[in-house]
Amino acid sequence: MGKANRKFAAEIGGTFTDIIYFQEQDGKSLLKTMKVASTPAQPEQAVIEGADRLIGDWKDMGEMLHGSTVATNAVLERKGVKAALLVTEGFADVLEIQRGDKENVYDLFYQRPKPIIPRNMVFPVAERVTADGEVLKALNEDEVRAIAGELRKEEVSSVGICFLHSYAYSAHESRVKEILEEELPGAIITASYEILPQFREYERSSTVAITAYIAPVMVNYIEKLYGELKNRHFRGEIFITQSNGGIIPMGALRKEVARTLLSGPAAGVTGAAFMARQLGVTNIITLDIGGTSADVCLVNRGEPLVSTENKIGGSAIAVPMLDIVTVGAGGGSIAWLDEGGMLQVGPKSAGAVPGPACYGRGGDQATVSDALAYRGFIRPEHFAGGNYPLNVENARTVIGELAGQVQAAPDELAEAIIRIMEANTMQAVRLVSTERGYDARQYTMVAFGGGGGLHAANIAQELGITRVLVPCYAGILSSFGLLVADVIRDYVQTHVSRCAETSSELLREQFVQIRENAVENMVSYGFKRESMVFKYAIDARYAGQAFELQIDFDELPENAGEVAEAFHRLHLARYGCNSPDNEVEIVNYRLKTIIPQNNHLLEEMRYCAVTDKYESSRSPVLIGGKWKDCDFYTWSKLPAEAVIHGPAVVEDDTTTCFIPEHWDGFLQENGSLLLEWDGTTAQ
Repeated sequence: MGKANRKFAAEIGGTFTDIIYFQEQDGKSLLKTMKVASTPAQPEQAVIEGADRLIGDWKDMGEMLHGSTVATNAVLERKGVKAALLVTEGFADVLEIQRGDKENVYDLFYQRPKPIIPRNMVFPVAERVTADGEVLKALNEDEVRAIAGELRKEEVSSVGICFLHSYAYSAHESRVKEILEEELPGAIITASYEILPQFREYERSSTVAITAYIAPVMVNYIEKLYGELKNRHFRGEIFITQSNGGIIPMGALRKEVARTLLSGPAAGVTGAAFMARQLGVTNIITLDIGGTSADVCLVNRGEPLVSTENKIGGSAIAVPMLDIVTVGAGGGSIAWLDEGGMLQVGPKSAGAVPGPACYGRGGDQATVSDALAYRGFIRPEHFAGGNYPLNVENARTVIGELAGQVQAAPDELAEAIIRIMEANTMQAVRLVSTERGYDARQYTMVAFGGGGGLHAANIAQELGITRVLVPCYAGILSSFGLLVADVIRDYVQTHVSRCAETSSELLREQFVQIRENAVENMVSYGFKRESMVFKYAIDARYAGQAFELQIDFDELPENAGEVAEAFHRLHLARYGCNSPDNEVEIVNYRLKTIIPQNNHLLEEMRYCAVTDKYESSRSPVLIGGKWKDCDFYTWSKLPAEAVIHGPAVVEDDTTTCFIPEHWDGFLQENGSLLLEWDGTTAQ
């Protein structure tokens, strides 16, 4: 018998932490899952608790793959470390000024979010280079050492460096980093030329500031988790998921911590694309509904859309992230009345503690989960595999109390809560599709998370989408996504030039330089050059425009004319117009370095039917103002190639799927459910 290949993945959500264990031996595979309540105060506790219950023997465990909200929460809750930022003299107010605009132009009392690093911890340095990399003012090293002395007195544990135009000339930042590492041993030093050598001063400065602010928090968290695992004889490698859907080794965390923001939702998109690809579906809209939010992303030809124009807690972050739109529409989203007495749902959530009223942990406000329990869609003895029995009486109480405030029947209010929550989610779907030039009706919706399958068909039908895929392991698909994620690292370099003035040699030279840097970087993390795959992209714009579009290429483009033609096509698709007579300007060169994982066995996994007969029970559910007896099926006990006619509910240990009237559910070879709508609207 050969040695087993063993690994496990853990993804921390706002309400639950999902654990999945995978073992491969002699061509056979084993997959086990576990869902435990999150522990926000000490997130590693839930990971360890779930892993201990799922994994008996820790010997020879090869990898742990981890997605976490620790970095995101540190920014949102302002619970980072005391950090400092060094900038070029004259630019100390860059975090304060930001872009000088207002997010809400109608708010007369609008105030910009406070910078992640306060003004008194931003230190100007007398140095200056031009956008072409010419040194105008040399670095004064004595001044830098004097600043280091002040930072030592302030007991800072992390410092960011972001000098003007360092993407064109990095020597000043590099030297300052060396000096600070000498003067401040133990502190984490982050230089912008290493993580984001691209133009736009505010976005780059903000990204560096966020990295400096949260790096020690994330590093300490991972090291603490690693220590707990080592006590259990774990000797493998920890990989952290990134916002781009890929993973990086623990050793890269000090430099790459900003890339771990929003890592959980990104892992879910990776898992959804993997499951859809098994069925030959590559154009999808992912819908991840968990305890606190609904996350939506559009995937074209198997590749999720990526954005570099992101904000976390009001601060810009320019590293590539999957273009995920998030709304406060999860199971824990609280129903409340606004000043006009109108019913609202979310964005505030009951979270893991105290949670919805039906969880029986002290929650006393009506939530989406309470409305679902009230309506009969989630049954007390079957929720989360029976590990978390629900108290439906609590749900009835809070629904009834809120109904009394609006002088409505409890039945009416319970359905209204779900309609509002689903309407909020529809807006997110429209934002990633219709508003960006993509016809949502041409896509398959892939629904996952604990609540995705309960709401997806209703949401899809309103948007004219006729197919919904609810993957097997839907309730823990973010953890599954970690298992199948490739190692990915994005690189960028700013070099501005008009296409008409850009030779093929210059184009190739820019990518070759980035690729050499990428190879050196990835080799330092322990990866082999021959295992690397490269994908190319260019940010371009019409001359005079202020912002760019990213053009992706399967192969390195041969000349700048090819870039210009691709840009005209993309501009037309995105905005409905283009201007072929205008000059196109190249701004950034991008390279995605990928270490593909071997997912052969996971790709070949098939559903194993335990019976050839349908087994179901009937329970009353509230649909359209009427209580109707509805068929309930257990997902794992469906016969092969099962066909289920709606209305029906399919229950699983980690999720629940609702198949409405005029929809049919078809069990696929990999255990997923494909729902199809006949185009008829229920009366």
